[in-house]
Amino acid sequence: MLLHRRNFLITTSFLLITLLCVCTTAIGAKQHDNQTQTIQNKETSRPKIGLVLSGGGARGFAHIGVLKVLEENNVPIDYVVGTSMGSIIGGLYAIGLTPEEIEHGVKGIAWDKVFDDFAYREYKTFRRKQDDFDFFNIHRVGINDDGLQLSPGLIEGQQIEIALDRLAYPGFHINDYDKLHIPFRAIATNIENGEPFVIKSGNIARAMRASMSIPGALPPITIDDTLLVDGGIANNVPIDIVREMGADIVIVVDVSAPLAKKEDIKSSVDVTGQLTTILTRRVADIQLKTLKDRDVLIVPGATEITSSDFDKYPELIKAGEESATRSIDTIQELSLPYDDYSDHMASLPKIANKNPVIDFIDIHNNTSLKDEVMQVRIHQKTGEPLDIPQLEEDLSYIYGLDFSSSVVYSLEKRDGKTGLVIYVRDREWAHSSLQFGLSIKSETNVGALTNIDAAYTKSNLNDLAGEFRATAGIGSEPELSAEIYQPLNVNLDFFVSAKAGLHTTIFPNTINNKVDSIERFHRTYLDLSTGKILDQTTQFTFGYFHSDGYTDTISGNSLFSDGDFREGLLYASVFHDSLDNLSFPNTGFFGGLCFKASQEKLGADSEYEQIQLILSGAGTYRRYTVFTRAILETTINEDAPFNALFRRGGFLELSGSLDRELAGQNFSLIEAAFYKRLGNITFLPIYTGFSIETGNAWNRLSDISAENAIFAGSIFIGADTFIGPLYMAFGFNDDGQQALYFNIGQTFLGK
Repeated sequence: MLLHRRNFLITTSFLLITLLCVCTTAIGAKQHDNQTQTIQNKETSRPKIGLVLSGGGARGFAHIGVLKVLEENNVPIDYVVGTSMGSIIGGLYAIGLTPEEIEHGVKGIAWDKVFDDFAYREYKTFRRKQDDFDFFNIHRVGINDDGLQLSPGLIEGQQIEIALDRLAYPGFHINDYDKLHIPFRAIATNIENGEPFVIKSGNIARAMRASMSIPGALPPITIDDTLLVDGGIANNVPIDIVREMGADIVIVVDVSAPLAKKEDIKSSVDVTGQLTTILTRRVADIQLKTLKDRDVLIVPGATEITSSDFDKYPELIKAGEESATRSIDTIQELSLPYDDYSDHMASLPKIANKNPVIDFIDIHNNTSLKDEVMQVRIHQKTGEPLDIPQLEEDLSYIYGLDFSSSVVYSLEKRDGKTGLVIYVRDREWAHSSLQFGLSIKSETNVGALTNIDAAYTKSNLNDLAGEFRATAGIGSEPELSAEIYQPLNVNLDFFVSAKAGLHTTIFPNTINNKVDSIERFHRTYLDLSTGKILDQTTQFTFGYFHSDGYTDTISGNSLFSDGDFREGLLYASVFHDSLDNLSFPNTGFFGGLCFKASQEKLGADSEYEQIQLILSGAGTYRRYTVFTRAILETTINEDAPFNALFRRGGFLELSGSLDRELAGQNFSLIEAAFYKRLGNITFLPIYTGFSIETGNAWNRLSDISAENAIFAGSIFIGADTFIGPLYMAFGFNDDGQQALYFNIGQTFLGK
């Protein structure tokens, strides 16, 4: 009996507790549902606010300042529409980034490099780094069946696409822009009919890129089989689009460049810019006339800052804050109480915070290279989280192969799995191309040596980057050559090369610091080599060189009684090149060691051995750079013929002397150059500095001493221009020599 009673009590208690829990849960759920319903009712009852961000190039950074003020005043944004730069800032905000996070992302972009069409030098192959010494700096021209072909834009946009992918990464997994943190639209222009094209789905970084494809500057982007350019042409202030999305009230931020005054229109470029602004403004003005009483128009000032002043983002962000503050009364009419605003922000979809695990990797390669050439350069592994810094570096190395117009990626969902898809787009217009270069050396007492050079390159001989190149130079030192270069494996690190050509070199012969004659070497040569490349920076080469040549005298007394010569030698060399720039290096190291052995049985007139060693490097603190270099060249048995003497001199090679004036069996140089970047001109870096140098040329090692070394120096100003480095310098030395130099094309390492 007692047992039955105890079981009854236990069962009853359990039932009562269960009933209590169910009731409590039901009450809690009802309260949560009521709370959610309350928030939803508040969201439904208030007017929907749409934000329109116009294009304006760099001036679009002002959008960030406006966003800061809107958030500080609890203004809820329900829809975002952006054009050009407005699509970038607006898209990032729609993804879920805060204004502060957007500002941080902007600061992390090297705006002086992002509009550079070339691969950063650290990512170039060693072959392409060698090209830097040949000064083919002028814009490449393609050759195809239709004749000459220019690039679809002044730049192809690789660096921009990488930057946008990095900024927009948190939204990679969202294809439908209505499912973003805030519903979003990007506006581009259909180049076929001039109509606005509204982008509302797909890769959001790609949408931003399409919206900002400035005609003539950046290539068009294809989305949904439509060729798209900058949206500012068709609708720079897309008020109509945000109203179609559902906005009751519109906040417009117009950062369009103002029309120039007539006194500021001085060139054809100014005229073109003014016409573009006029066309953009006409469409914008039509849109602005549709604004209603409760709508807000914000026009940031800073009219002195242009659309290309990307380095002035701090001033522009501040200008955006100030302009929004001037409209603070109107803005505060749209603000929500703190609790309501917090509830609104909490109700929005959240962005992804973790890198996804990559389940598969696809490479869409439409270049002539083997897929394996791309695959060996991708280090991302399946089953591991995405490593964005490593991926960006890998894509940069692929772009540095110089076969693709762009190398970009996207993250895609397939059957519930996340994949990394890499698109390597062929540079179709430049399979065969022409490049040009200009070289000028002007010195007192000698005059100017001027050369115009051209190179024809056929870059897709086969799927292992086989290359044919023909070069021609006219001017003071004419040249004609042809070369076959062939990598042997998918890593492209084993190669063979065959080059033949004609070349002329000019040098002065001086007596007592006065030009006695100007001599000229003419060579017909053959160069056969093979080698191994290590990690983009170091190359080992072994080769055979043969030439037949003669000398003649341009002016003065001939230096040579017998001017004919033959060369035949084997050489082995190792070179390391990690300099970031040859014109004005900021960081990196360049070093080389070369051994030459001339033998009569190889076709030479005489037998000798030479060693050449060069060590140089650069380091930068803020805008100050120090560049150091040491050169040691020696003939082991000191019996090299006249045609094999080391010839140095000129600017930064014992300044004050003339170019190649110093000749001997041995040569040494130690120097340090100090220079500073002037101002903050993004697209035309200007530098000023000075150098300290010592060294000389000697015929015998026993002659080398500090007493007969030359001490020299220079002061210079230079610029890294689109036609190559430009220097103007004054050089002097303790041998009583002084010289004024004007050089185009010569780097700190010479040519």
